[in-house]
Amino acid sequence: MTVVYDIETFSNFFSYCDYNVTTKETKIFIISSWKNQHQELKEHLRSIKKSKGGMIGFNNLYFDWPITYWIWNQETITAEKIYAYTQKLVSEDKRTYAKEEIKQLDLYLLNHYDNKARSTSLKALEVSLGWDNVMDIPYHHSRKVNRSEEDYIIEYNLNDVLFTAKFYEVCKNKIDIRKKIKSKYNLNVINKSDVVIGESIFIKYLSEAMDVSPKDLREVRGQKRNVPLKDIIFDYVKFRDPKLIKLLGLMRQTVSSPQYLKEFVQNVNMNKSTNELLDMFNDNNIVLRKLAQQKKSFSFKINYAGIPIDYGVGGVHGCISPGVYKSSKTYKILDIDVKSYYPNLFIQNRLHPRQMDQDTFVRVYHDIFQQRVRAQLDGDKLTSDALKLALNGLFGKTGSDVSCFYDPYVFYAVTVNGQLLITMLMESVVGAGAEILQVNTDGLTVSAPQEKWEQIIEVCEKWEQKTKLTLEYNEYSQMIIRDVNNYIAVGVDGKVKEKGAFETSKDWHKDNSYMIVPMAVKEYFVNGTPIEQTIDNHKNILDFCGRYKASPGWSVEYVYLEKDKERRDNYGKIYRFIPVVKGGRSMKVNKDGREHHLCESSMTYPFNVIEDFDFKNINYEFFYKECQKLIQTIQPLQMSLL
Repeated sequence: MTVVYDIETFSNFFSYCDYNVTTKETKIFIISSWKNQHQELKEHLRSIKKSKGGMIGFNNLYFDWPITYWIWNQETITAEKIYAYTQKLVSEDKRTYAKEEIKQLDLYLLNHYDNKARSTSLKALEVSLGWDNVMDIPYHHSRKVNRSEEDYIIEYNLNDVLFTAKFYEVCKNKIDIRKKIKSKYNLNVINKSDVVIGESIFIKYLSEAMDVSPKDLREVRGQKRNVPLKDIIFDYVKFRDPKLIKLLGLMRQTVSSPQYLKEFVQNVNMNKSTNELLDMFNDNNIVLRKLAQQKKSFSFKINYAGIPIDYGVGGVHGCISPGVYKSSKTYKILDIDVKSYYPNLFIQNRLHPRQMDQDTFVRVYHDIFQQRVRAQLDGDKLTSDALKLALNGLFGKTGSDVSCFYDPYVFYAVTVNGQLLITMLMESVVGAGAEILQVNTDGLTVSAPQEKWEQIIEVCEKWEQKTKLTLEYNEYSQMIIRDVNNYIAVGVDGKVKEKGAFETSKDWHKDNSYMIVPMAVKEYFVNGTPIEQTIDNHKNILDFCGRYKASPGWSVEYVYLEKDKERRDNYGKIYRFIPVVKGGRSMKVNKDGREHHLCESSMTYPFNVIEDFDFKNINYEFFYKECQKLIQTIQPLQMSLL
């Protein structure tokens, strides 16, 4: 028996709901002052355990399950005691783990939503995946629930369970690969993120090669230390252009450390003049307005080949001015990427965490890489995908001081040299007659006359020989560029690559508001379709919806007139809405009384519950204008490479 489950806790009310994924049956248990189904819940849990089944939830491993398990082990219980225990768990800084008497699958952890950059809620996912009833509960958990409110809480609880069941189906591929990895590598990674899985697989291979247990290997730690960049920059990094020579010199003089800025600020002589202080900041590559936020000293900016280029811990980024850039019979656009960049940087330059034997580490890394290549050729997708996680996940762990692979020297050796080698490639292709459209962490995009093409490929091959890395090429018919993180690239084969504001399909944790806008803009630029035609003919109402996810202290109220009287409906923390011709106002409201329009330029209509909708009421003008805003960031500088 496998069930999807969720719980709700209030000061005097507790509910548990689950959904049997096989029989489609639901079970509901309540513990309150007027109903106590504690014994029935315990018996139900015993039956799941007896069946050797499992329980699926969202953020359940460290919340729902510890509470449910604690309730299961109590002789008698009240809602008040459950609430007190829940608040104790929430107030603790560390995660609470409970013995898995019943196997737990946590979709929150599996998708790495515990990572700050990917953090999302079940309600936000309900909007992203087009769930038909995005419910929020209007009661604070600390309040006492009335018996008349029981039905609404159960409806809310069950709605979350049913959506989690749908999300479970959506995540099947991720779950399947984790099951196969467990079988193939004997690793229990069902609730682990891709990065952690990659680390676990690498540790398994490395521990076997080192003849130590994975547990002992995980206990190894590198040292926190300052990194003089001159110690990690490869000897073969060379430039000819004076600007790039100066950049390399500045990098060689830099010592990168999390403590660098703190120590720098502490030693600043505040008696100096403003101009002297600004010169000092500039000499140390510090942007004054970012001083409070910047954590690393590694930050550089140059202007090369007519474009500004930024260097930082996250990579190198540069981009030509916004515009539409097209290939022609005489000009071509070529995207040049380094194949498996970071893994090959490790292998070809024999990089390794210094707390580990170099020969062993490099051999294992190389063996894993070759095994993946063979798996790809053999069509063994499981092995290929698993080893890809191992290869790609390792780099990030060199910067994590809780990993056995932590070594700031290796972390900066990869990031800094990675950027410098791309810069060497950039200098070479520019010298061969190419114009840079974009440069990023693992490649660049260029345009050039047809007669320069042979020379450009020749300098790329020389770069490959020097670096022992491999380049991959992709020819584009056009690029629609706003900046390095927002563009459309159309391949000569017709395939379209979308990034940032132009994405027509987004990851589940991202905001998918007004998806009709990038859809219409893409059609406009790629196929010449008027935006009005795309918008007017589109019939998926969810693509016209906006989403608001309230931050702490805020909620949403829909304000409208009913028989000439103003009414306000509270929609809680998550809100799906449509800009309309006739409707009301959607207001985000703070508990201190402040109010702001969510969509100031249009009336709106709440759409948390999907219903039949009159498309004539959509404010099409709103969407036309949103498309024009995006188009106008590009078209004023439209050009064609003739």
